[in-house]
Amino acid sequence: MKKNILLGLTGSIACSKAEQFVKNYKNNFNFKIIASHSSLNYLSKDFIDNNDVITDWEDIEGSPHIELARFADTFLIYPATANFIAKVNTGIADDLLTSTVLMFTKALYICPAMHEEMYLNPKTQRSLLELSQDYFILGPRFGKLDIGDEGYGRMIEPKELYDTISKNRDKIIVTSGPTIEPIDDVKVISNQSSGKQGKAIAHELLTRGYEVIYLHSANILPIPGAENYSFNTSAELFNLMIEVSIDTAYIFMVAAVSDFILDKETGKISRGNGDINLNLRENTDLIKEFKAKFPHIVTISFSAQTDNLNNFEKVRSKNSDYLVINNIIQNKFGSNENQVKVLDKDNVLLSSDVTTKNTIASEIIDLVLS
Repeated sequence: MKKNILLGLTGSIACSKAEQFVKNYKNNFNFKIIASHSSLNYLSKDFIDNNDVITDWEDIEGSPHIELARFADTFLIYPATANFIAKVNTGIADDLLTSTVLMFTKALYICPAMHEEMYLNPKTQRSLLELSQDYFILGPRFGKLDIGDEGYGRMIEPKELYDTISKNRDKIIVTSGPTIEPIDDVKVISNQSSGKQGKAIAHELLTRGYEVIYLHSANILPIPGAENYSFNTSAELFNLMIEVSIDTAYIFMVAAVSDFILDKETGKISRGNGDINLNLRENTDLIKEFKAKFPHIVTISFSAQTDNLNNFEKVRSKNSDYLVINNIIQNKFGSNENQVKVLDKDNVLLSSDVTTKNTIASEIIDLVLS
């Protein structure tokens, strides 16, 4: 029996992908389409004439927002503009599309499409984070945008949307950013990790329809669409890894975990006391401990090195399935670009070019999840 799909369209040039989605999968689903007035500017006449496209209340008899909401097994907003996202997040129901969203009680997927500056605007990010508590946020991905630009904001492709709504995808943990180990109640030991590579991997996995649990340093922003948890210390990170591991298939251990920890002093150590010595001790290898507890979870470890050596000893000692190595002398912390090698216990599986961290993320995921 075909699933009933209600497809909501908003005013974006990405409506062309929605047309392609309907064309590709009209034999898989029963479609009904709600088009906002602004979306009509981006839809072809052929598409409007040959599909069940509804825009206004008077287009069908009765109470269309109720009837359409009850027709659908799944509701897709593809594409979703920044304006639509802001309206839905505040509960505005000033047209047929937004009214139907408020009526709908099943699985609703929102696929953002906009320029990078609009997507990264704090108001849009805040709206998406809040909406992700109730709805599925798919994308956007990093890629080509309007007027020849490139960045975050490109709507996911029709095949990616189909794959997501047609089958369950694995649950994957991604850790990101530095750990912060306290010296006293004021001072800490940390590192310069920006969390950009972990963020890029989480974004790419979300775009492909995976369920992402994003464990991020407290000084790094959460990601809309992921299940977000923040940590400070390596102990907090490890506890979260254990806590969210049920039914997890993979863990991308991208977080920069401190190699050393120390016993925290209560209060504030005053410089008036003169020089102090810190008693640093070796930290636990989190991924090694995690793999010992959960041998069935595929682990992808990350190692920041100051050389280009193929460190097979490290991947074996951690009992990790994969090790991603990057040279932090050549590719500084905080850069938007990276260059990596991916190893298993015996072979170099990938040697990337110097390229964006988004491209690196895609290449690693292609390799590991193929």
